[in-house]
Amino acid sequence: MCSKVKDFLTDDDFINYVLGVTPQSASQWETYFREHPEEMADAEEAKAVLLAPANVVCDFSIVENNELKDRIISSIKDFSGIL
Repeated sequence: MCSKVKDFLTDDDFINYVLGVTPQSASQWETYFREHPEEMADAEEAKAVLLAPANVVCDFSIVENNELKDRIISSIKDFSGIL
């Protein structure tokens, strides 16, 4: 997996954007991708990983996978009061 994809997958703001946890960040990310269209493919791949069913294989180790999952769940819990 491309290092930039992993960067997106470990970026809390990107995760929240993809999961719709912080809708106000959508315009920030849309602006970012207009200014950096070369990163769209990596972002789309990262988005696909985040939205994929749990049994999809990726290049993360089990530890990395569990850490990412914990961070995503934590982010959702942190913002659940806002929704």
